[in-house]
Amino acid sequence: MRKMPEYLKIADILQEEIISSYRPGDRLPSEYMLCTRFNASRYIVRQAMTRLTQVGLIKPHQGVGYFVNNKPLDIRYAITPVTQFSQIVRDLGHVPGAKLIHKEEALAPTYIVEAFHMKTPEKVYKLEIIRYVDDVPLAYNTTWLPAMYFDGLLKETENFTSLYTILRDKYKVNPLRMNSVIQSIAPYARDAQYLNISPNTPLLQIESLVKDEKNRYIEYTVAKYRGDLCRVSIEFED
Repeated sequence: MRKMPEYLKIADILQEEIISSYRPGDRLPSEYMLCTRFNASRYIVRQAMTRLTQVGLIKPHQGVGYFVNNKPLDIRYAITPVTQFSQIVRDLGHVPGAKLIHKEEALAPTYIVEAFHMKTPEKVYKLEIIRYVDDVPLAYNTTWLPAMYFDGLLKETENFTSLYTILRDKYKVNPLRMNSVIQSIAPYARDAQYLNISPNTPLLQIESLVKDEKNRYIEYTVAKYRGDLCRVSIEFED
């Protein structure tokens, strides 16, 4: 078994203590005190504190120290037919954000041809999106959409904020999630870089197929959520 890095061991110990013994606004021990306590270098301790900052537990104040956040991120992502990321985040009292980092038009790869039930490969749009909560990266999405239904979509993403807003306002489409497959995965190096996480942070991968009100396949998305900040629930109809 691969040995856990020292900074992650320290981060885990401090995280447990913060959750059980600290209150919002409390100041953590100084870096010097933590170095002495854990018999670790300042570099290792700073790595641990950076880790706790990334997961939203603490916030550094330059020249003062580290303080427990008032509201650590704990996003409960509910999967329903009409799930919309931005609205869920707002309902939880946070600020949503999105950054489109890649877009292209291409022929559908085999697995997208199968997902959309195409007879032959057709042109599709591929979008790669990082989703944020309070400026903290939460998810990395890769989304495919049939080009035949969304003419000129790439131009519509110039000032990107929300894909579903574009689909509803520009193309008069109401997305309806048909099914989702959820699994826990380890991040690729690219995932860790985009989400600003350790390679040891687990991800919740959600693959979703979406139709519209005309029963057309309009979206296939692979979303990778940070497992340290997000819980997923599935809501059933009454």
